[in-house]
Amino acid sequence: MTADSEPKSLSEITRDLGLNMSDVAIFSGLDESTVFRLWDNTAWLDRISGRSLQSLMSSVPGIAEYAMAHSLLKRRNTLVADLQSEGLAVDLRTLADSSIPQQHLLNALEAGLHIMRGDATQKVSSYLARFWGREQDRALEALYSTEPGEGLLADPRKLFDSSIELAPRLNRKTYSFHSILALNIITHQVSKVTDALDTDLAFQVPGRQTAFMMRGVVMGSLISSNDLELAERYRRELETTPVYAALEEWSFPTYARDGRISSDFALPNSLPLNNTAREVIREITSYNDAYLYYLTSTYIPLALQRDPTFGSRITELITTLERRGAECLDRRVRETCDQLVTKLKGMV
Repeated sequence: MTADSEPKSLSEITRDLGLNMSDVAIFSGLDESTVFRLWDNTAWLDRISGRSLQSLMSSVPGIAEYAMAHSLLKRRNTLVADLQSEGLAVDLRTLADSSIPQQHLLNALEAGLHIMRGDATQKVSSYLARFWGREQDRALEALYSTEPGEGLLADPRKLFDSSIELAPRLNRKTYSFHSILALNIITHQVSKVTDALDTDLAFQVPGRQTAFMMRGVVMGSLISSNDLELAERYRRELETTPVYAALEEWSFPTYARDGRISSDFALPNSLPLNNTAREVIREITSYNDAYLYYLTSTYIPLALQRDPTFGSRITELITTLERRGAECLDRRVRETCDQLVTKLKGMV
């Protein structure tokens, strides 16, 4: 965010354009008295109506850009101060330089604030549940990241502790779609950066709540630990426990926005996996061997049952698997890739 987002009056914004109060009123179609009330007030955005703002944005250059930048800065400054009071310092350079949309990053900071404050379970569940999706997940990942230049927080350890304290409260809650999603999301993020959540605790009596918690812990642990035995254990669990397999099949398409997020965790019988295929192919090249083994042994076979065309990307999937499989040091992972490639070539 630049100096352009600092508070400015309407007169300051229009000065370089050579527009006076009467010009702005004529171009925007607003009464001159309305423009007069806003003209020299640096807090004019807080006083203007939505319809009047739309008129100004559509007729005066710079208004729309200023309104966006100022709104983001105002929210950012409030969140930075609130998080500071909770013992978390925001890395402003990382926040400014990130390729992730600022709105997503600010939403992630607000999620962190809810967690730190220990807000009511229903409130924090409802908020966290909205981070089910690729772009939202990237923002939350930046919140929890310990990597310099990537993490939004200078030191996120207090956030880890608060998140670990929150997880049992979400798990104890009676059935709630939001609490199930929130539990998966928070355990996934924590498991990617710390081993504080034991994966053995996730394999419990089958049920949607525990199944989704298991998936969150397992996916995060696979990414952080490259544990091939954990990937194999997860595969076996899905083979013997239908609810685990059903939630696994539901997760990717809704995360990638091919399927609608629904409280019954159901997918239509026919569902093109266009976005899912793109995401899976990206993950094949981005993550470690244990995660690759999970994809090739567990998820991709499930996805092919739902969409045999794999979003019309079978050929690209074959090429990506052949290239990535050749890099694997573990023979079991290479063989699993080869077996899947052979099956895929028979489908082309």
